[in-house]
Amino acid sequence: MINIIFYAFIALSLLFSAPSSGADNLSIGRMNIKIWPEYDDPGVLVIYDGRFSDATVFPAEAGFLIPKGSVVSDACSVSPRGEHFCQLYTVSAYDGFDRITLTLPYPNFYLSFHTPPLEGAGRKSFTYTIKTLYPVDTMEVDIQQPLRAREFTVSPPGEPTLRNGFTHLVYQIEALKGGESIKFNISYFKEDAKPSVDIKYSPPMMRSGTQQTGSPYSTQRLVRIFIYAGFVTGLLLLGMITVWFIRSKKAS
Repeated sequence: MINIIFYAFIALSLLFSAPSSGADNLSIGRMNIKIWPEYDDPGVLVIYDGRFSDATVFPAEAGFLIPKGSVVSDACSVSPRGEHFCQLYTVSAYDGFDRITLTLPYPNFYLSFHTPPLEGAGRKSFTYTIKTLYPVDTMEVDIQQPLRAREFTVSPPGEPTLRNGFTHLVYQIEALKGGESIKFNISYFKEDAKPSVDIKYSPPMMRSGTQQTGSPYSTQRLVRIFIYAGFVTGLLLLGMITVWFIRSKKAS
């Protein structure tokens, strides 16, 4: 029983511990951004993957700006062993973006989401704006051309490379200031409205989630909330049982 009390105390301490006050001075050492139009969804799959510079301030609260109306599939902190610990997050409006705010146990982060759909077939043109709340030492941006697309152009232009059957344009940006914006104008012609990859058969490492075609991403989010709610409820019940046990011991 003593072991149960000890583990319950540790779990409750971690659950309700406040993030570090050093979060206001966060900076990102490296950040990799993937912008893949119509990869596994009619919208644009975007992945933010990186590491904050100062590991000593974590756990800490962090925020990320994404296009308004995007649907988040993963908002995770990554452990030193490469394990993804997905976190609950809040969404708020911020300067024309949606701001995703979450507490990261570790300095490594992984955020994946889909923008609203690029409707129909034919000419597709859109501007993707990257804006970070923190300075970034080195940012690498990977823009992927959809399969069956032609007349693919990106401004500013990049040097195309072929990887895994896809054409990629890769950019490296140094010393990005917090709040600074970078815009990529993307245009192409595509005769169909089908994504490049059927997510039912795409490799697990390339998917942003495990949902099937036709299943809304909000369903996955709702399931995750229920799981976390059940976990928190279980911890609270365990804490109440622990308090009752201690009081009954004292009374006897």
